[in-house]
Amino acid sequence: MKFFINKENLLFAIQSVQRAVSQKSPLPILTGIKFSCEEDKLVLSATDFEISVRCAVPATVEESGSLVIPARYITEFARRLPDSIIEFEAGPDSTMAVIRYGDSEFNINGYDASEFPSFVIPEEEFSFKLDADLFKEIIKQVTFAVSTEESRPVFTGVFFEIVAGRLTIVATDTFRLALRHTAINEETPELINVIVPGKTLNELARTADPKSIVEVIIGKTHAAFITGEIQIIARLIPGKFPSYRQVIPNQFISEIKIPLKDFLESAERVALLAGENNLLVSLYIRENHVVLNMRSETGWIREEIKSEVNGDKLEISFNVRYLCDVLRSINYEQLVVRFTGPLTPALIIPEDNKDYLSILVPARLSRE
Repeated sequence: MKFFINKENLLFAIQSVQRAVSQKSPLPILTGIKFSCEEDKLVLSATDFEISVRCAVPATVEESGSLVIPARYITEFARRLPDSIIEFEAGPDSTMAVIRYGDSEFNINGYDASEFPSFVIPEEEFSFKLDADLFKEIIKQVTFAVSTEESRPVFTGVFFEIVAGRLTIVATDTFRLALRHTAINEETPELINVIVPGKTLNELARTADPKSIVEVIIGKTHAAFITGEIQIIARLIPGKFPSYRQVIPNQFISEIKIPLKDFLESAERVALLAGENNLLVSLYIRENHVVLNMRSETGWIREEIKSEVNGDKLEISFNVRYLCDVLRSINYEQLVVRFTGPLTPALIIPEDNKDYLSILVPARLSRE
């Protein structure tokens, strides 16, 4: 194996795949990144068996070949390389990579690439395409609600439901729920529903070029996301996602229309006072304004926001970090927040977009 590549392309490829590198595997080879070169491309691959990422970048290849290089070292080393052409070389029977840059040289032991897991696009059950900028927006709007508790794997994923040319994406950790609809061009003869790991979608949002197209391939046990020169394969999460339709409220006692910018800025200022033992912000719904109030060991804050209010006056409390997560995920100017009661979920929707909603479960104050 012998190729030449500039630092920018090398670093882009490494950073595109590095988060798929296994951190806990007893197999040392999975802690590495597979380097493969042929024709005019360098292809990097990494996997932890749950997610696999592959990225191809231009390179000048003199001898094709493959080698697995420890990710920990090559990632940090690549960041510190000079902005010049980098030469990689490894003999056909050698697992030693020689990296030359200018008048300097770095030698690092790797692993035999033949022992690295193969990268296989799943056999297609159904596929569709979306503009990457739209897909990235959808991911941002729902993945904040994904659970981080591995003991409940279904909630660490994002539910994909496809029927009659419409894709619905849902995430929930049982304290909040986010849902987004979008139309797709492809028709499916039957209902398709799968659970994709949230980690995979966040990786897609991080690496996808907004100007590209994302092709989604859904198989029986895996899903693939292909955008530009990056391919991501994820193992689907088995299990049944909860019936999200049953938790969407349809009767309300109060409603506010409020500017997103004002609401988010106030919530973020309130969150500055939050501590580990006090995360609750109280919302007071009044005749023509909303008051956000928090007291903590650090101090006290009161934020008043003008809004259009319809219905009953109300006092309700939320985890302020959850509230900020919801508001940061929305990119519309005006919000509608509908309340079902002081201790029951609130529905948050953009005023000008009926394809998105989020639900936030209130918290009980200690005095209750």
